[in-house]
Amino acid sequence: MAVGPEGQVVAQTAVGQRACLKDRFALHLYSVNGKHLSSVPLDEEVTAMCLTEEFVVLGTMQCGLEIRDLQSLRAAVPPVPMRVPVHSVSVTKEKSHILVGLEDGKL
Repeated sequence: MAVGPEGQVVAQTAVGQRACLKDRFALHLYSVNGKHLSSVPLDEEVTAMCLTEEFVVLGTMQCGLEIRDLQSLRAAVPPVPMRVPVHSVSVTKEKSHILVGLEDGKL
């Protein structure tokens, strides 16, 4: 779960392990008042999340980095493959770089 600069709340949900892998994970957007705004299914498990005014940056256990539109939760750009699982993501203050902490300790 992550909270955006204007109070938006984005959360990942997961259903039991017996569920079909394709329908197992989802991403949900809520307003500051708790109103459900949108949801999208995910193919991968989110391990790191960061919100900016316009985007949701996700890191996944399946070695992916995704940038999604904050309002629709749709992919803004094609996923960026990483070589190892992502443990943390952060966007610089100037919003010029995304810092990605990987499982192997590299940044």
